Order: sequence, then C-alpha cells, then structure tokens
Amino acid sequence: MSTLPRISPERAKRHYQTQLMAGMGIYVVAILTCAHYLKSTSPGPLKVTLAVLPTLPVIWIMWSLVVYLKRADELERRVHTEALSIAAGAVALFTLVYGFLEEFAAFPHVAAWWYFVAIDMVWGASCCVLWRRYK
Repeated sequence: MSTLPRISPERAKRHYQTQLMAGMGIYVVAILTCAHYLKSTSPGPLKVTLAVLPTLPVIWIMWSLVVYLKRADELERRVHTEALSIAAGAVALFTLVYGFLEEFAAFPHVAAWWYFVAIDMVWGASCCVLWRRYK
C-alpha cells in the first residue's frame, strides 16, 4: 500500500523537476567546493568525507525519481523502466568490453564515476527514442 499522497501526474512531474534542479544546483556547488578543498587537504578522514560529500545530492535526486515514478502513470513508468533497462544493459556491455581492452590491450584507464554519467546519458537518449514510439 502506497502512503504517497495522490496528486496529478503534471504536478508530480513539476515537483520532480524542481527537486532535480535543486539537487543538481547543490551538487554543482558541492563538487566545485569539495574539489577546491581536496587539492589542499592531506589524506585522512576529512579528505574521504569531502570526496564522498557530492554524492548526497545525487542520492536525493535518485530518491526523488523513485517517488516520482511511484506517482507517475503506467506509460511514464514503463518508458522510464525500459529506458533504464536499456541504459544498464548498454553500459554493462560497454564496461565489460572496455575492461578487457584496458586489461589486455593497454587502453587508458577510465575513472568509474564516468559509468554513472554514461548510464544517465544512455537513459536520456533511450527515453527520447521510446517516447517517439508513443507520440
């Protein structure tokens, strides 16, 4: 049983977009601030805390997406679920192939956080393609 209040899909989408923009704003400030201080901080608990701090707004954004999808209609949920599945599969395949290339063909190392960016990019592109199917 869902304890979320019933609101219109349009209002749920506006609410999510507001949380997304606020979260991204906080993320940008956090990443820039932490990156500045990480350059001058010696190794230790403070450096670890500063390195992880920018993930907090990302967690908030991800939670906002979950709440939004719970409030969304069936079509919206289906498109996002399918797009996320495509993104997860495509990026998993890419990381497998590129991992072998790194290991056995001396390709340059790619930092793991880029995979999160890749998932978001493929998810967005997949949503665009999938929505065309229903227009």
